[in-house]
Amino acid sequence: MSHLAGRVSSGPSRIPFPLAEDAPREKAARERPVVLLVDDIEDCRDVYGQFLRHTGYEVVEASDGHEALAKAAALAPDAIVMDLWMPHLDGWESIRRLKAAPATAHIPVLVLTGDAYAQARNDAESAGCQAYLVKPCLPMDVAAQVGRLLMDARAGQPAPVRVMSERRSGGRRLSESGGGLLASVIGDVERRHHEVSRHLEALEADIKEVHGARGQSLQRHLDQAQETRRRLTQHIEALKVITRSADVKITIPARRGPRKP
Repeated sequence: MSHLAGRVSSGPSRIPFPLAEDAPREKAARERPVVLLVDDIEDCRDVYGQFLRHTGYEVVEASDGHEALAKAAALAPDAIVMDLWMPHLDGWESIRRLKAAPATAHIPVLVLTGDAYAQARNDAESAGCQAYLVKPCLPMDVAAQVGRLLMDARAGQPAPVRVMSERRSGGRRLSESGGGLLASVIGDVERRHHEVSRHLEALEADIKEVHGARGQSLQRHLDQAQETRRRLTQHIEALKVITRSADVKITIPARRGPRKP
């Protein structure tokens, strides 16, 4: 892959932010996969970062491309979730530099952006991303895509770039509030609640005749209900975070002309 020169000057060699405080352990000793979450909007980092933590990932945050490159090189995360439109060094160039460096080229990158235009997606794919999600999207979609990327990486069989939540629009600017995220999560919570109700109904029917094999069936239903309840709890926690951040604005910028190859 050819390395494309950035449009901004390189930052100082000294890392201007702490790494030691939150630095994950070496990969061989990690108990949880490490995800580097890169977004210049703090509310977005809060929403998606909190949910990723609830689903079992260790999350390290960065607010721009320079910080992301430094942390990726220092911490060797298992996956990177990357915004595109950021100050100082944008996501496209950050991905190019990650893929051009031997130490970080292998790390799978999920683009999470408010830019739904085909050109932005094509540029991200050319830079080297493995998946592309358009905000606003469910936090559980982000967690699911991170999990898929990690499975692909372990299997050594990278899958084609997957695009989700693609939204089409004209050339105007489009802003959406965190209320869209909130409504989506509420809908998912309601569906999970219905799952719990169905499992409990089955359990109630089995309680009436608990004999041998029926007792085993009862236990299976109970395990299913407990697992669904566990997931429901995670979604509720995400809902609380999003409710606190409901005024966040997610903007799709107007295109600024073709990118330099």
